[in-house]
Amino acid sequence: MPRAFRHRWLISLAFWLSLFSSAALYGMVTLSPKLFAYLTLHREYQCNQWRLVSLEKQVTHLQRVIEAQTNDPAFVREQARSDFEVAGSEDERISVQSHLHLNIGTGNADLLVVPAELPWYAPLLTCVSRSAGGSSALLGAAAVLVLYAFALLHD
Repeated sequence: MPRAFRHRWLISLAFWLSLFSSAALYGMVTLSPKLFAYLTLHREYQCNQWRLVSLEKQVTHLQRVIEAQTNDPAFVREQARSDFEVAGSEDERISVQSHLHLNIGTGNADLLVVPAELPWYAPLLTCVSRSAGGSSALLGAAAVLVLYAFALLHD
């Protein structure tokens, strides 16, 4: 009796494994276009978030420059001296390195946003979702597994 029980248990296990495998194949064919679209949209969303933060910092910087230009005459004079490279008669010019000059510019407008990489399984999703032959082959394999399970493994 234990040998028959083991045999039935293995048949039952093979039956359920083939059904779950066919369900996984069907799910992969059905959900891969949606999952791939989600992954690409999520990556684009992250890039847009980085750009938004960069633009918000740039706007804040420019608002501070505008505030200083309207309310601080010393800042305006220094900006004019820096832009036109004019020195007053009592000013003594000391040459400094370029990164120490007054730079009012637009901030970090040219920030390079590198998009995040897609997950390792994205090429598989692309292959399954864009290939009609590959999708048909996977659906055929799922159908064969279901037929095999119910024809040969079911009591």
